[in-house]
Amino acid sequence: MTASAVGHLIRAGLLVYLGGEPRFPVVHPDQVAAFCRRRDLPAVLDQHVPLGPDQAAVRLGVRRTDFDQVVRLGWLAPVGSVDVDYKHHGG
Repeated sequence: MTASAVGHLIRAGLLVYLGGEPRFPVVHPDQVAAFCRRRDLPAVLDQHVPLGPDQAAVRLGVRRTDFDQVVRLGWLAPVGSVDVDYKHHGG
């Protein structure tokens, strides 16, 4: 489970945030283990962890280009976005 997914589950109230850096949420390992044993885990993750465009297209059973068209038409709207600035990465 990624840190992003854990963050979404914390905001949904399904895991308890123990503090630390917001980008790297800290949760109790036993709580995560108990959460992962839930029989309805796939349904819970579907409800609380957003999909990327490729994953959403697969879920809907359409091509990625068709999914992009639906978004462009405003029939679907993203719940969030992330901007990556490639110019400021060291090297």
